[in-house]
Amino acid sequence: MWTEIKSDADLEWLLKLYASFHDSCLRDLHISTKEFVDEERAMSFDNKNVATLLFQRQAKENPVLELKFEDVERFNFNPPEMYGGVIFEATFKKENDLYYWSDEDYWGIGDNEANWISAKKVFWRLRPELLGNISRLKPEELSC
Repeated sequence: MWTEIKSDADLEWLLKLYASFHDSCLRDLHISTKEFVDEERAMSFDNKNVATLLFQRQAKENPVLELKFEDVERFNFNPPEMYGGVIFEATFKKENDLYYWSDEDYWGIGDNEANWISAKKVFWRLRPELLGNISRLKPEELSC
């Protein structure tokens, strides 16, 4: 069940629950755009951009967290080099009616060296069953 973040207090509570993403990594991400082609081959723009990010961390309590961003405004992804994907502390804030999450502490809007996402709505849920070298894609989808 998803829990919506509606206030600064909700944001602070989640950051405390997940230790500001300390010693975590972004394991999996999925993005769905608002465009699609229907059965009649007509292009539609009625959906909204949605992204889910799955994080794993080394702590025993709450090791896996999934965030869902609805009405995504911007997503910036820089694939990390080896061991560069460790998150020491994240930025998670709301400014001008948008939620921002970044894998860098003290991140500022417009810093495109970091991984970051902004959206109008954010939801979260714990997913301990997804700890480990999981893949939400089927093995045959991963090979060429």
